[in-house]
Amino acid sequence: MIMPSLKRGTSQVMFRYLPGALFADSKIWYIVTDMKMKELNENTEHLLQNVYSFVDNWIINNDLKNDLYPKRDDMYCFGEVEEIKFELFPLVFKCDNEACGNVHEYKSLEELKRRNPQLKCKFCGQGKLKQYPYALVHLNGDIQALNVKTNKGKKTWEEKYRGIRMRDTRRFDTATWYNYIQKKSLGSLGTKRTTLPLTKTMRDNNKYYLGGSYIADGSNYYPALLSFVNLEHEKLSQRKELDIFPYVQIGALLGLPSINKERYNENFLEKDSSSTIRKLLEAAKNNAEKELLMKLAKETNIQPNDSKKNLMDEIQSLFDQAVPIELIKKDNLLHEFLYTCYENNGSTLDEKLNEAQESYNSIQETAYINAKDEATNLGLDTITLFEKFPVITMGIGYTRRSFDRSKAVLNPFVQKIKNNRHKIHIPVFKNENEAIVFKLDPLRVLAWLKVNELITIDMNKKMTKAKAHAILYKYLVFSYNSNEDLSKCKLEDYMNDNRMKASILTFRLLHSFMHVLFHSGKSIIGLDVDSMSEYLFPSCMAGAIYVSKLQGGGMGALIAAFENDLARWLRNTYEKTQTCLYDPICKEKSGACHACLFLKFSCQHFNHGLSRNLLNGGEVENYAIKGYYSIEVDKMLKSWDV
Repeated sequence: MIMPSLKRGTSQVMFRYLPGALFADSKIWYIVTDMKMKELNENTEHLLQNVYSFVDNWIINNDLKNDLYPKRDDMYCFGEVEEIKFELFPLVFKCDNEACGNVHEYKSLEELKRRNPQLKCKFCGQGKLKQYPYALVHLNGDIQALNVKTNKGKKTWEEKYRGIRMRDTRRFDTATWYNYIQKKSLGSLGTKRTTLPLTKTMRDNNKYYLGGSYIADGSNYYPALLSFVNLEHEKLSQRKELDIFPYVQIGALLGLPSINKERYNENFLEKDSSSTIRKLLEAAKNNAEKELLMKLAKETNIQPNDSKKNLMDEIQSLFDQAVPIELIKKDNLLHEFLYTCYENNGSTLDEKLNEAQESYNSIQETAYINAKDEATNLGLDTITLFEKFPVITMGIGYTRRSFDRSKAVLNPFVQKIKNNRHKIHIPVFKNENEAIVFKLDPLRVLAWLKVNELITIDMNKKMTKAKAHAILYKYLVFSYNSNEDLSKCKLEDYMNDNRMKASILTFRLLHSFMHVLFHSGKSIIGLDVDSMSEYLFPSCMAGAIYVSKLQGGGMGALIAAFENDLARWLRNTYEKTQTCLYDPICKEKSGACHACLFLKFSCQHFNHGLSRNLLNGGEVENYAIKGYYSIEVDKMLKSWDV
C-alpha cells in the first residue's frame, strides 16, 4: 500500500488541508493527521492576542471542564505550513465486485498493512476494496469510523465479516447493514461513544454518542480561520508614543488636507530643523538676521510655522474641543484601515480618473466618470483599488458538524514537540492580493441616523464630510464592541440605548452593503465568490473585498473589474438591493436570505445581522427603519446644503 505524494498551495492547505480535515484524491479518502511548520522568526505577541480574543468569543468552549486554549504564552507556536501528513480514513471498505460487495473493516492502518496491503477482497478474491464514505462525527470534534455490524459469536476475522454488506443510500439515516448470505437485516449503521471531552450542556442533554455523516457532503470539518490586515506593529508601537499620533490618525480618516497622504510616514517625523529655525528667529537681533534665516528655511524647504499645532487645532474644532484620544489609540481597525489606504500604494477612483485625463485616455476617463456618478448615487464616499492588500490568515482550530460558536467545540491543532511537550500550533499565511475598499459617505450615514431618530445631536445647516465623520466617530461605540458582537447583538436588548442601537444598525448597514456588492459583482469579477472575502472597518465606514484564495494570484480579476466595469458593478448593486427571488416573503421576514445576501464561506460574521431593509426601508427585528436610500435621507442632505 503506497501513500500518494500531493502538492498543494499554502492557501489551499489553510482552507482545506489543516489537521483533522478529510479530503478525497483519486476517489480515495484521507484524513490530515499532522503538519510541519516553519516557526515565524518575529514578534508574535499581537498574533497571540488575536488568538485569545477569538477564543474568548467561542461561547461553548467556556462550558468545558478543561480549557483547550490555556492563556499561557509558552503553549503556542506560530509558523508557516511546509508539509502536511495524512493517512487513509475511514478504514471500512467494500468489495467493488458487484457479485460480492462484502464489507472489510480494519481498526488501524497497522492492521490493514498487516492483513491486506494490496486492498484485495478477502472473500471473492477478485474485487478491489473501495471505501465507504461514511464516518461518525460529534460536535465536540470527535470523528471515528463506522460501527460495522458483524456476525455474532464468530471468532475469526473472516467469519465475523462474511456476508456483511451495506444497503448504501448515501444517507446515514437510511443506510443499513445486512447479511446477504443469510438474507438477514442487521439494522442501522449504529454509533459509538465519544472519547473526547463534553461540555456540561452536552452531558446534561445526554450527548455521549456520535452522529453519522456521509463525508462526501463536506459537513464534517470547518476550519476556524481569522484574517486581519498585516500591520507593521513595531512601527505602529513607535508612532503611538508620539503626542501627534492620534491627531494624525483621525486627521487622515477625516481627509484633512494638512495630512501628507502620499508620504504618510512623514506625518509622524519630528521636524527638529523646523524647531531650530523657529528658536533662531526668536533669538535674532535684527531684521537682517531674520531675513537670512527665512531665506535659509525656504531654500531647505523648512517651514518655521508649527504645522502640527495647526492640525491639532483643526481637529479640536471638529470634535468641539473633546477629541477622543484614548479611543483613537485603541482603535486597531482604524490603524489597519489607514495603513491599508496610505501605506500600500492604493489608487482611489479620483486618482485613476486624473491619470486617465492626464494621459488623454477618453475611454478610461468616461468609464471612471460613470463610476463616480454611480458611487455617489449609492451613497459611497471613496473607492480604492489595491494590487497588494496585506492580509494575515491564521488557523485557530476546527469544528465538526457546525460552525456555530454556541454548538460546536473549537478544537486546537495540538502537536508534540521536543521533550514530548505539547504545544498548540497556529498556522499563519501571509497573503498580498487584490482588493477594493469601499467607504460609505459619512454625510449620508449621519443623515440616515438622524431621520431614524438614532442621533439627536444638533447640527448646523452647513455640514462637511469631515465634521459628519467626526460626529459619527465620537458617537458610535465601535471601538468598545467587537465586530462579531455587533453582528449578533439583539436590538430588543438596547431599545433604551440610542448610541448602542445606532452602532449596531450602522455596522449592519455596512455589512449588508458589502454583501450586496459580492452578489452584484459575481458575473463581473469572474472569480468564484468563495475565493473572495470581506473585511470590515466600521469606525471608518468602510469595507474591503479581497481575493482570499490564490487562484492564479487572483488573475487580475478585481483590477479588471475596477478599471473596466466598475460603473456596471455599482449599478447592479443598487438593483440587487431592491429585489430578491423570495420577495415579498424575504423583505417582510428579515430582508436577507441565501438568494440575496447570504454568502457560503466569504463572510467573517457567518451572515449574522444582515438585511436589505436597512438600505431600502422596512422592518429590522420588529424595528421600523427608513432606508439608507430613502427620500427622507435625501431631504436631510439638502437641508445641510450638501
